[in-house]
Amino acid sequence: MILREARAMLTLALPIVGTQLAQIAIHTTDVLLLARLSDHALGAGALAFSLFSFFWMLGIGLGIVVAALVAQSVGRNAADLGGVREAVHDGLIVTGFAAAASIALLWFSEDFLIWFGQPPELVPDTVLFLRLLCLGYLPSIWFSVLRSFAAALSRPRPALVFMIGAVLFNALAVYGFTFGAFGLPALGILGAGIGSALATWSVFIAFAIFVSVDPGFRIYRIWSSSWRSSWPRLQAYLKIGGPIALTFASEVGLFSLAVQLMGRLGADEVAAHQIALQWATIAFMVPMGLSQAATVRVGLAAGARDAAGVIRAGWVAIAIAVGFGACSGAIFWIFAPQLIGLFVTDMQSAVFPLAVAYLGMAALFQMVDGAQAVSNGALRGLKDTGVPMVFAAVGYWLCGLPAALWFGFSTALRGQGVWLGLVVGLAMAAFLLVWRFGWWTHRLRPGRQEQAP
Repeated sequence: MILREARAMLTLALPIVGTQLAQIAIHTTDVLLLARLSDHALGAGALAFSLFSFFWMLGIGLGIVVAALVAQSVGRNAADLGGVREAVHDGLIVTGFAAAASIALLWFSEDFLIWFGQPPELVPDTVLFLRLLCLGYLPSIWFSVLRSFAAALSRPRPALVFMIGAVLFNALAVYGFTFGAFGLPALGILGAGIGSALATWSVFIAFAIFVSVDPGFRIYRIWSSSWRSSWPRLQAYLKIGGPIALTFASEVGLFSLAVQLMGRLGADEVAAHQIALQWATIAFMVPMGLSQAATVRVGLAAGARDAAGVIRAGWVAIAIAVGFGACSGAIFWIFAPQLIGLFVTDMQSAVFPLAVAYLGMAALFQMVDGAQAVSNGALRGLKDTGVPMVFAAVGYWLCGLPAALWFGFSTALRGQGVWLGLVVGLAMAAFLLVWRFGWWTHRLRPGRQEQAP
């Protein structure tokens, strides 16, 4: 049974992981090309990505609810087409309003950057790049809603295919507009933002059309039926999605704040931090994809009132994530210079040794990062989101942030101290969230009265 569950989990998870990697590859391409442009461009891009990622993950958190709602609906009754359609419509509506609010805040972020003490020479280009990233915010979030819908129906591969196409298109567009290739104008940072926005809109429109014509998706009439919702329905959606979004924001917010703290240490530190963080983010896409698969597998079992299936799916996913974390941590520790060298070709640059040191710190939290992400995904499948939100806030903000401030600014560790604070926060969050799923395991084990929700 365990091996069968592991096989089913990986069959669902691998395309989702591939899609996550492809989605983050768009930003990785931007960082790589900005690093080739100049350290100044890389620093401005790092600050912009740190703020954008916080609001982007808020939107992703609101959209990922669709996977849990659709999975439980299908688990209860596979013929419930209306319930599935309503979940997708509510997800698009809620994330649409969230996107409007996020874009407004990001568009006028210059005063925040100045107030937070960021290097004055980076602020103008940071604001410019942020505004360009905002152009692709809505399609990126709506694509994630549709991707969650497809994953909950155990059909994650189409989204992967479309995202691979988007990565290739983005690489060509960003390179062309940044450096003036293919007969395009050389626009520098402006070009990187334009290329990413074009790629994001293209993949969303293409996937939306696919969902409307593919027989497996068309029966749900996502686009052809009227979009009728109600305040009680949206409230119910937000009751689940709000805590998920805030949980995502707690983690990403800590990492985003870490970039701002690095900015106070200097431009070299923030550039080096962004490079190391890029590798950590790439590695995190695997447990994040596993967490979405865990949400679906646990949600399907919960919808079918299969308590043993809930327990099996959750622990198998956590075990896979921890195993992957051990492997990625070892790679970061052993091959840090080679990995950093892909972004920084000048090994005499002040950025290079800092980035190598920071990536070594990232190696320390790979296992706990995977454990917290996947246990959280399993809890989402049970619609348990409120307590995990509190646990995440405790881990990241009451433990991780004070540790980052202390080690980074009260000791000689500086940037490495900030990263040590991230290790502390992720470890505490992992402990609490794994304990929470263990609590559910105890409640649902055979012989007790409780059933999966």
